[in-house]
Amino acid sequence: MSSSSCNCSSYFDARERDGEIKGLFFLDKTQRDTEGQRRTDLRFLDLERGEISDVLSTMPPDVPLGPTVVTCGNHAYAIGGKILRGSIFRSFNHVFRFDFKHAERAWRKVTSMLYRRSLPEALAPQGKIYVFRGSRDCFGEVYDISGDSWVPLCVPSIAEYSGISGPVLLDSSRSRILVHFSRDRYRSLYAYNYNDNDKSWVCLDPKFPDWSPTVGIAGNVLYVFHEISYEICSWKAYDVQDKKWLPVKWLTEFLLHQPVSAPMGPPLIHLGNDKWCMVWHSCTLKCFEYLIFRMCRNGHGGIYAAAVGGDRTSASFRSVNHTILMP
Repeated sequence: MSSSSCNCSSYFDARERDGEIKGLFFLDKTQRDTEGQRRTDLRFLDLERGEISDVLSTMPPDVPLGPTVVTCGNHAYAIGGKILRGSIFRSFNHVFRFDFKHAERAWRKVTSMLYRRSLPEALAPQGKIYVFRGSRDCFGEVYDISGDSWVPLCVPSIAEYSGISGPVLLDSSRSRILVHFSRDRYRSLYAYNYNDNDKSWVCLDPKFPDWSPTVGIAGNVLYVFHEISYEICSWKAYDVQDKKWLPVKWLTEFLLHQPVSAPMGPPLIHLGNDKWCMVWHSCTLKCFEYLIFRMCRNGHGGIYAAAVGGDRTSASFRSVNHTILMP
């Protein structure tokens, strides 16, 4: 086994400890291959030390551009994507799998999706991969990893006239996927109950205006972050059980450099318990920055939030384009 394979396995084993995420894998497209094309490298960000690993693995050139990557157990799956043919981008239904414990096996092609998808949304709870968006022919589909088969998802009626606002969100404590639909002024929040026999869709709120690329859920509380401008941002919290908005109060100053290299907004990552993390790349400082903070109910109908350690952390690394793999 190569040193990079051993390192990848070691990082995978160390990424979680005492019920909390301690590090994150990410894909980076900074380096170029021998033909001058951008390559996609797998690396690891140690949140405790603020250190970034050497390259652990590189995607093969036959993986399409811009696949959506999800993790399930000790595997990562690169789903869909597109390839430039002449002057036209063509979507693909390819799926590639990577084993963190056996990096020497590299990224291997597995059973393809039923439909071609470009930039889909995907989640992987309980041994299945749920894929949405990215296709005009199919609303969504699910892959049973153990059965090695894809089947279409049932379609909610709202999907006939509204599109999905990314990202889709896993509410694992209730065995459901939260999906925000929007069209013009109409915005609604739905839940797909993936453990129900009838695999039902339920409307949680027919008028749910706020959604963002930076969104997460823990317990009953859904958190939504909006970066309004370079200096102005807002946090909102919504109780999905009582269906009401909660006030959010920061006990420490919330500082965030504009995530210039992530125009869609940095992901909101639940590290465990009441601890959260936001990761972005600062093009001006040429480094990764991340902020670890706590958000919890204060006993008075609201949310208290405070940064852990008082400020954000930097990890020296210049990235042209990166994707954080959600744990």
